[in-house]
Amino acid sequence: MKRLSLVYRNTTEGTTLRVNLPDPVENINTTELEQDAQALIDNGLVPAGYVFDEARIVETNTNVVIDLIQ
Repeated sequence: MKRLSLVYRNTTEGTTLRVNLPDPVENINTTELEQDAQALIDNGLVPAGYVFDEARIVETNTNVVIDLIQ
């Protein structure tokens, strides 16, 4: 599973907030991404006091070792 993780930081409190988006596009335009990340702040979807810090592509794999109830 691949997802785009946007990381926001509150430098006053030292806390972080992550927004995870599933299935990101392959070729991310970083300028547009910064604008979109800022739009989340401007529209109140990210709490006041947080600033956009970084974006990460995160990939995870899950391997079931035991499945007792099928």
